[in-house]
Amino acid sequence: MKEALNKIESIFRNSTSPDFLFDAFQEAIKLKTTDPEIFKILLGNSALSTDEIKMFVEKLIKEFPQHAYDLSIWAAKIFEHKDDYPNSLEDAVHYYKRAHNYKPNSFEPLLSLLSLNNYELDLPTNKVILEFVETRISAAQFKSKVYYALAELYKKIGDKQLEVKYFALAERSAELENNKDQ
Repeated sequence: MKEALNKIESIFRNSTSPDFLFDAFQEAIKLKTTDPEIFKILLGNSALSTDEIKMFVEKLIKEFPQHAYDLSIWAAKIFEHKDDYPNSLEDAVHYYKRAHNYKPNSFEPLLSLLSLNNYELDLPTNKVILEFVETRISAAQFKSKVYYALAELYKKIGDKQLEVKYFALAERSAELENNKDQ
């Protein structure tokens, strides 16, 4: 089995053929490979189109629901760095939102979403990101990190009122989080 997995990993790393990648993927599923790291190699292969990446992610989430959060984060990071802007941006937002939905107490997807905000262009995704983060922050652990990021975002876009509001919430949350740790 180890030899077969090494061969699959090599194909995931080096193949430029979506057909070979799909066949290796099928083989990995048959072998009941549960390590998400090997699949992250597949998803990061530059030979895959956006639709192929989505297809693999959806199949993996269905096969391994226990890894849905990690796979969604990984897919979002891949889309975050693709050249197909702004479509890839929308895909990154989609997968960060899904990751948060799989683990609502996690603050990481919220911070990652905020980092996608475009300060130079008034894109529809900016509003989607802010609405999502602002309505989901109450369930997140370490709210202070998200509030500080929101304060910084509003500082960059010049909204002093919201910057002050979120900075105050960040300070209050940080104090509560520090007291909880003691």
